[in-house]
Amino acid sequence: MLKSIKKYGILLLLAMVVFSSCVDKNARKNNYPVPGTDFTLPVGQVFTIDSLLKMRQAVGTYKFTADASVYGVVTADETSGNLYKASFIQDGDKAIELYMKSTSGLRIGDSVRVYLKDATLSEYSGTPQIQDLNPNNIIVIANNINIIPDTINTLDVDLSYRCRLVTFEHVEFAASVRNSTFAPDDAYGQFALVQYDENCNLQDSSIIVRTSNYASFANTKLPQGSGTITGIITYYSGSSSVFQLTIRSMSEVNMNNDPCEESVIIDDPEGTGTQDDPYNMAAAILNQYSSDTLWIRGYIVGATNIAANEVITNDDQISWTAPFDAAGCINNVILADHADERDINKCVVVSLPNNAPSGIRGINLQEHPENLGKVLTVRGILKTNYGKAGMKNANEYILN
Repeated sequence: MLKSIKKYGILLLLAMVVFSSCVDKNARKNNYPVPGTDFTLPVGQVFTIDSLLKMRQAVGTYKFTADASVYGVVTADETSGNLYKASFIQDGDKAIELYMKSTSGLRIGDSVRVYLKDATLSEYSGTPQIQDLNPNNIIVIANNINIIPDTINTLDVDLSYRCRLVTFEHVEFAASVRNSTFAPDDAYGQFALVQYDENCNLQDSSIIVRTSNYASFANTKLPQGSGTITGIITYYSGSSSVFQLTIRSMSEVNMNNDPCEESVIIDDPEGTGTQDDPYNMAAAILNQYSSDTLWIRGYIVGATNIAANEVITNDDQISWTAPFDAAGCINNVILADHADERDINKCVVVSLPNNAPSGIRGINLQEHPENLGKVLTVRGILKTNYGKAGMKNANEYILN
């Protein structure tokens, strides 16, 4: 891939500027520039994506006040709805996000010159981007340039892969979340993608697949099997720093092989989610990412012993019995429909916020191991937690 891109490289792109045209959403009804468009935008100082990334590290946020340009090939666009006013460009193994003032007509495979004057080089939660960018300042030089994704393991992902197009093999979604769709109606979907080797040995790493509820495939059910998936890697450096994968198209989600982790056989779901008639765990698993705050009831059967930004990939990350002295055990409890349950995929991981008015953090097993086996009725938002079915923003509760 890198050889084919470098072969044509920056010199070829510069030579083709004379044939460039403005990207205007209203003008671009197909995937090609409008012939005969008169372009007068100067080139100015030429940056590579690599030099922009180094510049961001050296000087921080920077607004371009003089004529300048950067070249690249579009690797993700807005056509699926999974991105809004955003695209990604790549040159060799360096990539960056373009965050624009309005939607654009860019298409995957467009070779472009980005005019940088009045735009800003920045980062959003750890993902490098060029923001405040006018789409009309992006010149399409050529179409259908093929950037081949790098096939990597989840263990390989680090900051050098931000904004790059990659493919993961032998991956599958955790069994406990496969009944969910890629995104709920009113929020982003975030589900852990776990990786195995050819012999179904679990790799000690994962990545979050993050999907907009405006994506054309938002209501599509998560794949039940194992296989390959391609997308763009981003990074979120909030309270839980995680790498994320943004899918470009469902055609690049090919997960039809038998999964290594067998799909969960859900017990009969019960309850309506009210305080008087709370969901059991089966219903809570089936209703992950519901837009309402809901009540659930189950036995406290354990706690995760890992940090809040990690993903459960093996049973060693769960404390089913005392002592619950690992630091992570203070942050959550695990609920199940049966007091002797030991299958995490039939459980719900409930986060215990430290600042909840009800003081729910105080029921944690680290400080109160005697709560193991008690019945907890709790209200919160059903949302994937630690890569498994979960509840966040828990507050009101009853402990019996």
